Amino acid sequence: MSAEADTRAEVLVIGAGVIGASIALAMARGGHDVLVVDRSSAPGTGSTSSSAAIVRVHAGDAQTSAMSDDGIRIWRDWGGFLDAPAGEQLARFRHTGSLLLDPGDGALAPIEKAMQDAGVAYERWDVDATAARFPYLDLHRFGPPRPVDDESFWDDPEELLAGAVYTEQSGYISDPSLAAVNLMDAARRAGARVRMPAAVAAFEVDGDRVTGVTLADGSRILADAVILAAGPHTQPLLRSIGADDDFGVRLLRVRTEEVHVQAPAGVDMTTEGVHLVDLDLDTNFRPEGTDGFHGGSNQGLPEEQVLLDDPEDFTPSVTAEGWERLTLRLARRIPELGIPRTRSGIVGIIDAAEDWVPVYDRTRFDGLFVAAGTSGSQFKVAPIIGVLMRHIVETTLEGRDHAAVPFASPVGDRTFSTAMYSRLRTSGGAAGL
Repeated sequence: MSAEADTRAEVLVIGAGVIGASIALAMARGGHDVLVVDRSSAPGTGSTSSSAAIVRVHAGDAQTSAMSDDGIRIWRDWGGFLDAPAGEQLARFRHTGSLLLDPGDGALAPIEKAMQDAGVAYERWDVDATAARFPYLDLHRFGPPRPVDDESFWDDPEELLAGAVYTEQSGYISDPSLAAVNLMDAARRAGARVRMPAAVAAFEVDGDRVTGVTLADGSRILADAVILAAGPHTQPLLRSIGADDDFGVRLLRVRTEEVHVQAPAGVDMTTEGVHLVDLDLDTNFRPEGTDGFHGGSNQGLPEEQVLLDDPEDFTPSVTAEGWERLTLRLARRIPELGIPRTRSGIVGIIDAAEDWVPVYDRTRFDGLFVAAGTSGSQFKVAPIIGVLMRHIVETTLEGRDHAAVPFASPVGDRTFSTAMYSRLRTSGGAAGL
């Protein structure tokens, strides 16, 4: 269909990252007339492309842990979930397991409880068992996390960690952008239309209802429901009409840096690699290929966060400060690590809520829905978020409170609630990991 004909849709999805593509697929499979627009020229080329694409089951609450457990089932059968035709190039789930180092300060207690309450399998290891499995790790306690220019950062450790929590089922997706492409291709097969590049310039507003959008080229698209899933560009668009005026939680845009570092000689990432979550040093890393590490910060030190007002205004290369901060922390944990002089890594923007729980909700405008604060934590459940947003849109258009009605997982027999994702909640501190 020509661009000129794309002037009306039942559901308009703004954003073609992994979340927007998932929403398009779920809505199209639900029988809705769906049109997707994005400022980029291809799906998954925005903030999705800089995702570490970790697929893990540990979380700060039971629902997220359970939803993540179902998400892994989908990622493991990616072609089946997509109903992909034979020969289609698909993103691949890389199984590594996740190792959460325990500083002994109680930080892992709520995470373990969340997995217990969710019925998610995990193992508790002591230091000896952890050292036997991953002998290249120094299991001394270096924390609490502190800046690398703090003199105490280099203090000789006197205590060992309290052990670790291990989740065997976790891993990562080899190509996050391809995952978004796969979802959008499946959405197209289900009948969704896609218009790219097509930047949204403004919302069409009639009283207290959003009726569509005006694009940067001046064309208009009218819709019964507009779903905003534009990553770092979501909050500026909401702000343009005051659609976030009643939000109880702030949306942030955090500049992130992730580095690539060669593994020590003799360490084979195919057999000894793991997704390492180091609360003691505020880092997390996963394997990169067969001989490297890819990772970044847990965002546990607010003074090191770089917040952006304009999602287009950021330095696209790894800085000397970021490189030093991340590689030195990793080198404390892996003493044999060699740090190359040439910086290598990925820079991106995390679209996050201040409590690290996403916002999936309607807005104060009828017809306008939002999926925000998803970067950095929601890739693992992206295939389920489409179903969640379809539930929100359909129940709201029927005049019901979506938070009062559970929605069913697309796999298994679990049901979930949207109540925790309300835009009206107030921040109670960081709840995710």
